[in-house]
Amino acid sequence: MNGLLRKLRTARTPATLGLLLAFFGTLLFSFKSIVVKLAYHHGIGGEQLIALRMLFSAPIYLGIFLWHQIRKPILVTKLRDIFWVLMVAGIFGYYLASLLDLWGLELISAQLERLILFTYPGFVMLLSFMLFKKVPSRTTVIALLLTYVGIATVVGVEAQGQWQDVLTGGTLVLISAFLFACYLLLSKRGIAALGSQVYTCLALLIASVAVAVHMMLAGNINLVGLQWQAYFWAAVMSIVCTVIPSLLIAGAIGRLGPQLTSILGGLGPVMTAGLAVIVLGEVFTILHLIGTALVVAGAWLVVFEAKSA
Repeated sequence: MNGLLRKLRTARTPATLGLLLAFFGTLLFSFKSIVVKLAYHHGIGGEQLIALRMLFSAPIYLGIFLWHQIRKPILVTKLRDIFWVLMVAGIFGYYLASLLDLWGLELISAQLERLILFTYPGFVMLLSFMLFKKVPSRTTVIALLLTYVGIATVVGVEAQGQWQDVLTGGTLVLISAFLFACYLLLSKRGIAALGSQVYTCLALLIASVAVAVHMMLAGNINLVGLQWQAYFWAAVMSIVCTVIPSLLIAGAIGRLGPQLTSILGGLGPVMTAGLAVIVLGEVFTILHLIGTALVVAGAWLVVFEAKSA
């Protein structure tokens, strides 16, 4: 931790600090798939888990938001101008994307979930081109191609003998990736208007309201009487794998932009793969190694490009 603080203090440019924020945010986000799998071992479902996640994290986000309001109040007119961005980001980028991802994790491995989730940089690039006419650099295209070849390699291994679960779970995670890409694009405008921490807090609070509405409409989501391990892992997912990395990633987006930040998330599948093998005992073959190596190569291409820029 002391080493991390020294690096952050000595970071001389926004790009360098953004790279550090993106790396450590990605590292903590990578724990999420592992923690979810551990929670599932104790009889909890995806809807219960996302409800507990928001129950634990919402007070923290509310406290951070109120602290910022005391220090530097945000004008109501500014919130009104950015209201629709916050609504879309909270409902689609956090609530729906998270719920679909949790449902997908009930069917596929943590390694495959993280790799499929990493298709979101492609969606970011495609949407950036369609909406803003932003042409990606040659290095970015090469990085994405390497990454997708790596993803396809692992999908081919995982699909053997359980293609129905892989198809269903993979599709849910793929939709989650698309929604998260939309959130990343919206985040640039929201962060510019409100700042990274305030924007993230408000988006997560809106997502918490959406989860509460979901629970009321469903009517049969029980959060009482679960095993204590389920509550423990839900708390870990809420704080260590949601609150802290969401603030780090928001800071990275503000310094690097959504496209570069999303591709730096390519380190996530590698981190998740290692944790899945060590903690969950998931299989890791030579094809898994090749796939993750390609993902790493794609991610580091972007890192070197950012350093040179």
